Amino acid sequence: MTDNTILDFFEPFGFCETEIEDGCTALLFETIDNGDYALITDGDGTMPKDLEEEIIFAYYTADGAFSWSVSFEDSHHLLDLLDDHTPTTQLIDIVKKYRDSGDYY
Repeated sequence: MTDNTILDFFEPFGFCETEIEDGCTALLFETIDNGDYALITDGDGTMPKDLEEEIIFAYYTADGAFSWSVSFEDSHHLLDLLDDHTPTTQLIDIVKKYRDSGDYY
């Protein structure tokens, strides 16, 4: 599976590809209100290579400080949590609530 398929999968939820460090890329979601953002990476901290591998959703403050993260068995598990109609303004809250429940991968 190509990175484009990963992008196609996440773009409807407001994610885009961004360069992080050392020329690597990840999926980026920026909040609308305060500049905080989230990155989705694989276990190595780079762009997931396919939809079937474990992903890490990591949340950062606007100044780049790590805040929290949660792992998903694969991209499908995250998208099952969100569903097709999740407004992007609620995405972070939904993932954080899932993390806080302690019922995750």
